[in-house]
Amino acid sequence: MFRRAATLLLLALPLAAQAPPPLREVVERFDGAQAQVQTLQCPFTLTLRRALLKTPSVTRGTMYLQGSEFAHFAFQAPEDLILHLTPKALISYSPEAKEGERMKIGIIKNADRKFLGLGQKLSYLSDYFQIALGESRDGSNTWSLALTPRTLSLRKRMLALNLWVDKETWLPRQVQWIERSGDSWLLELGPLRINQPLPPSVTGFKLPEGIPLRSEFSFFATRKK
Repeated sequence: MFRRAATLLLLALPLAAQAPPPLREVVERFDGAQAQVQTLQCPFTLTLRRALLKTPSVTRGTMYLQGSEFAHFAFQAPEDLILHLTPKALISYSPEAKEGERMKIGIIKNADRKFLGLGQKLSYLSDYFQIALGESRDGSNTWSLALTPRTLSLRKRMLALNLWVDKETWLPRQVQWIERSGDSWLLELGPLRINQPLPPSVTGFKLPEGIPLRSEFSFFATRKK
């Protein structure tokens, strides 16, 4: 009777957390998985928290990714917004308002928000960030990667870039960007469709002729303290 009770007690105890693999292995597996993805599309949920506002903003839509060429976010109504990110520029476009914004960003040394960590190799990001690996605590079957900026130019703008990597596919499940101001963006990815043709409206994305473009990017505007 005592032995049976002890067995039941052991079964009731929570399982010990899985020990993370070596960081080098995670980097290699993540980079290998990223290299196999030519195109990707999935639903997304974006939670934007402003340091000076109590209530976060939550929007949804569909994300399209083509290698390191572009990331395209088509937001669902009532949000009137399309975001198109390339290594050279960020473009936002409001189809109903017929207006847009464009901000040149250059390479990651000079602009720290390139793709929000999507479509990039960890081995590349490690040149600009220190990476700490841990077990996710939310039961999502992911590894948690905390990236802290190394360079002064990055540290002036941001506190951290956090990635949650699926333990089976080794692809991102969530990406979080935290500004030094306290503003943060959490991008949660739904089921992934990998290496499927993307819509022509996405691959050939162009703003309609005559659309005025402001040289700013208010979607990512931070509040100075």
